[in-house]
Amino acid sequence: MITDGKPSAIYEKGELYKNPYGLDPKIVNRTLDEANLCRRNKVIVTTFMVTQDPYLVDFVDQFTQVNKGRAYYTSPQMLGEYIFVDYIKNRRRRMG
Repeated sequence: MITDGKPSAIYEKGELYKNPYGLDPKIVNRTLDEANLCRRNKVIVTTFMVTQDPYLVDFVDQFTQVNKGRAYYTSPQMLGEYIFVDYIKNRRRRMG
């Protein structure tokens, strides 16, 4: 998954519910539920995060923890440098 880190929409009762402003708790919780469902179904999500907004980095880290997946954190200005977080092998490394 390549993302800016912000969950902004979910389907609810067949309708698209979206909120492009801030982190909507309803959307965040549903997204984390999906991360957990993926983990239980042995779907490991690797996330490439291309922003450094602290609240979005925190969300992606939480998502990655719940999924027991991996995340690469970088910025549009420094794509060759990133932080790699692996919750499968419990490691964190700065690269580039």
